[in-house]
Amino acid sequence: MYVSTGPRKYWIEEKGAGPPLFLLHGFTGSSFTFKKIKAALSSSFRMISMDMPGHGKTGETGPISMEEFSADLKALITQFGYSKVHLLGYSMGGRAALSFAMLHPQHVETLMLESSSPGLVTVEEQVARQSKDQHHIEQLLQKGIPSFVDYWEALPLFKTQNRLPEKERIEIREERLSHTAQGLAESLEGMGTGKQPSWWKQLPNLNKKVLLITGEKDEKFVKLNQKMHDLLPVSELVKVKGAGHAVHVEDPRTFAKIVEEFML
Repeated sequence: MYVSTGPRKYWIEEKGAGPPLFLLHGFTGSSFTFKKIKAALSSSFRMISMDMPGHGKTGETGPISMEEFSADLKALITQFGYSKVHLLGYSMGGRAALSFAMLHPQHVETLMLESSSPGLVTVEEQVARQSKDQHHIEQLLQKGIPSFVDYWEALPLFKTQNRLPEKERIEIREERLSHTAQGLAESLEGMGTGKQPSWWKQLPNLNKKVLLITGEKDEKFVKLNQKMHDLLPVSELVKVKGAGHAVHVEDPRTFAKIVEEFML
């Protein structure tokens, strides 16, 4: 169903009953990516997933900053009748979830971040990443979705997904191909890593119970999340054996168990 937040509307899917758990997917993903997690946890929680700006059925919204998205998410949570929710985000969705927790902590019960980061530390790093994302934007708009998806799937970050059954790999590719070039370009322009605020210095002030999940084979994010774990006042860091960047896709059973044990 579509839910409006004023100038924008978001595609929302619900499943299950119990304490509210909002799910935010990663770049080139959609609500579909959490299908196994929702099936595993719907008997314990009310699972509310959304297609992020520029993605899926939410589609093209124009470039939206992390601050603007956080305001929209606050409006969505209020419309669902909640004052506080459990929030889980993967990769880009994790950066969005952390941004929301920093900007609107009063609406967060617990925070779960999968293969995510607080952004970049220095202005120089941010400018360099903006330049890289601008190249991706031009690639999307000039060459189209199929060419970009070929490039994206070949990134070392997703190498471990090659071990998935062919049916699942086809589903993931179809999910990525379902977006528009304009939508993904807008996502990068508004919510790319180089554009978002850096939350590194504020991590020690986040007085929320935080779960950090990484795949042990995702070396970059294992290191990043260890640094986050060291800075956060109350956090738990779980490294899933044999998994890469998308733990919820590569080992959904273990992922669901970790989330459920953390929340209960």
